[in-house]
Amino acid sequence: MFQGRYGHDRLNRTLFIAALALSVLSLLFSLLGVPVVSTAASVLSWVLLLAGVLRMFSRNFYARQQELTRYMRIENDVVLWWRRNFKSTDGGFRSRANNVRSFSRERRRFKYLVCPHCAQKLRVPRGKGKLRVTCTKCGYKFEAKS
Repeated sequence: MFQGRYGHDRLNRTLFIAALALSVLSLLFSLLGVPVVSTAASVLSWVLLLAGVLRMFSRNFYARQQELTRYMRIENDVVLWWRRNFKSTDGGFRSRANNVRSFSRERRRFKYLVCPHCAQKLRVPRGKGKLRVTCTKCGYKFEAKS
């Protein structure tokens, strides 16, 4: 049945999960007596379900791979943002206040510079006077006051 067809991938899985979640929300809103929101969620869930099925039966492998690549890039950006802002090293969640406190502590000890050649962010210790800084990315050397 799927011979010569694109089949199932990670984007399809996400589309189907989103369609299922919207169906549950539609049911919830219909029970609460909010028909406009219920109808909108139901229509959107059907659209996502149809898009997933059409992607599965597509013969255009190149276009589906391009869609998957864009989706994976967005998913990775979201995951990295989540880990950077909310996950701590001990496995629990850290608050935004902890991030601000640790960043302000670090700002007192280090000065942040930008490489004039490649715009890489660099960190140098504060209070050392004039330093000759070498960029870790491009190797450009420049002088900066710490």
